[in-house]
Amino acid sequence: HSSYIYIHDVLTASRGPSAMPSASGGPDLRACASLARRHSFSGLWLLLACLTARGEYFPDVNAEQTWQRPLMMPWDPVRALKQSITVTWTPAWNPWCSVDRYELQVRRPYGIPLRFADLESLRYREADIDMGHMEDPNWPGDHEWTNWTTNYTGVGRAYTLQVEDETAHAAQFRVRACGEPSSLAGPGPTDVGCSQWSPIQTAHTVLHAFIDKINWMVRGTGMNAPTYTHIEVNRQIIYRRRDETGLVLACFLRLDMSLQWLRTYDTHRNRSEALLMAQHLRTFNASYFVVVASTIAWEWQAPRTLVQTMEFCGAYHFGQWAHIFAEQVHYRSNTSDLQQTASQQEFGHPYAFVGIPGIGSGMGWESLMYNTGHYLARTVKTQEAVIRGIAYYDYVARLYRMDDVRATKALFFLKSQPPLPETFHNPTPTRKVPETDLFSIASMQPAYIPYVGTLRHHITSVLEANGTVKPYNFAFVLKTDAKVFKVDPRPKSWWLTELEMLWGGPSMRYWDHNGSKLYQGLNINDRSCPDFIKYTHLMASPESCGVNFTDCCDRVDVPDFTITECRIGVSPTLCRELDENESQMVNCSGVSHIDNATHYDKWPCPFWVIDWQA
Repeated sequence: HSSYIYIHDVLTASRGPSAMPSASGGPDLRACASLARRHSFSGLWLLLACLTARGEYFPDVNAEQTWQRPLMMPWDPVRALKQSITVTWTPAWNPWCSVDRYELQVRRPYGIPLRFADLESLRYREADIDMGHMEDPNWPGDHEWTNWTTNYTGVGRAYTLQVEDETAHAAQFRVRACGEPSSLAGPGPTDVGCSQWSPIQTAHTVLHAFIDKINWMVRGTGMNAPTYTHIEVNRQIIYRRRDETGLVLACFLRLDMSLQWLRTYDTHRNRSEALLMAQHLRTFNASYFVVVASTIAWEWQAPRTLVQTMEFCGAYHFGQWAHIFAEQVHYRSNTSDLQQTASQQEFGHPYAFVGIPGIGSGMGWESLMYNTGHYLARTVKTQEAVIRGIAYYDYVARLYRMDDVRATKALFFLKSQPPLPETFHNPTPTRKVPETDLFSIASMQPAYIPYVGTLRHHITSVLEANGTVKPYNFAFVLKTDAKVFKVDPRPKSWWLTELEMLWGGPSMRYWDHNGSKLYQGLNINDRSCPDFIKYTHLMASPESCGVNFTDCCDRVDVPDFTITECRIGVSPTLCRELDENESQMVNCSGVSHIDNATHYDKWPCPFWVIDWQA
């Protein structure tokens, strides 16, 4: 009981309101001596009790290690402005002293604008740059930023960094708090110092809304879809033509989306052009977007070298025809497909592609459609390879990234699912589909035979079936068993075959039994462009036919001459009409900065999205 009384008295003497502290701020030793005499305790026990009470009230701590550091308040790009960056932070706290000031430091990316793009891993495709932090939180490293500079010192907890307008300024911030030495609570704490730096916060300014996110579209055409091959960026038409054959290559710098390359390579008829395209593609790195669009046809001379280069940029379906058409001669078999020709016997597939050099096979955006063609299909929508998307600007890496990309792709190439019978792309009647042979090897059977029913594909059969090829240019008669000849009772103006309706009117007709003339009409050699209709249309192209196609035929795409009509005739890619957008491009004035364009009239005006001259 006396021990409890003693402890109570000691605490009262050292910390209670009646106790008088000594000059040093500790418990009064005279009070301790008085207690010792009253309780008859030894001096040693009394000294230990007083020291314990003193240490309990004024512990020996390092105030520099007891800071609760400030934290940067969350920053969202929605708060970004064009000319300034405003950051705020939470208050700091130290139980042994008061805050004297805050110190805010700022740093910027070091080196050339595309330096961060060179350091970025392409395995995440076009994910946000924060994706890299999932495996390496220190990316890209302190050595890729400038040295820290102290921009603000004071007691406020907000700071605005002024930035030049339209510079897409990115910066990192960190803050710490420092204590006031004169505010130390008692003699125990020492070394008030400063807190640790807060976690780094990255912020940036923004550009105008019409260049911060931009729309883009790529459309590729095929042999049976002779419409305009189209490349459009930020609602500005870069390429819109239908008078070339092969692949159109356009390259854009991701820093400002400026056009750096625009050229058409005839990979369908010229192997050297295909090799040259591969060579040019290899000159670009991950700082560029590569855009490829087909026009008319492109498969015949696309070799393995070009295939590997396209796969290096992210393509996947591009190489299906290289082995079939470009590398060696194959022999088609009706019973097996050991040489892989059954499902690839047609060409002219609409194709479009957007990728980045080095991204890896299958990681780009690719569109590949059927090369289906229908007979005289004026109102049928032809197949087009279309890729649409949005490019948004990454202010830290200082480049454009792809987002919300949508690409059309035929199910046969997407899921290996051929079109069903009696459908648009496979109109074969179900009754004519052979039954499945369970004993054959599946890989030897053609999965799908493309349907091409265009007039160009069937013109030879039409010539033969309509009886207009000598010596079968006979009349519309019936011959009975009694050798009685009955002439077609309809008016002679109706004596028209399918071919004659397409090719300028009725033909000269003769009697079958004696060869005398029955009906005055046109001989096949008297018709317009006979050689072109029968043979040379197979080699015709907008490039080889000259101005107004006079080098091939003087009646190409003219009224009332269906056999050479644009899109549906034997030369569907030869078209005379010029749409409004194409005429604007041809008449565009200015000096071209694309020195490697195939023709300067394709895009004679400079193009970029961000004008860094600001």
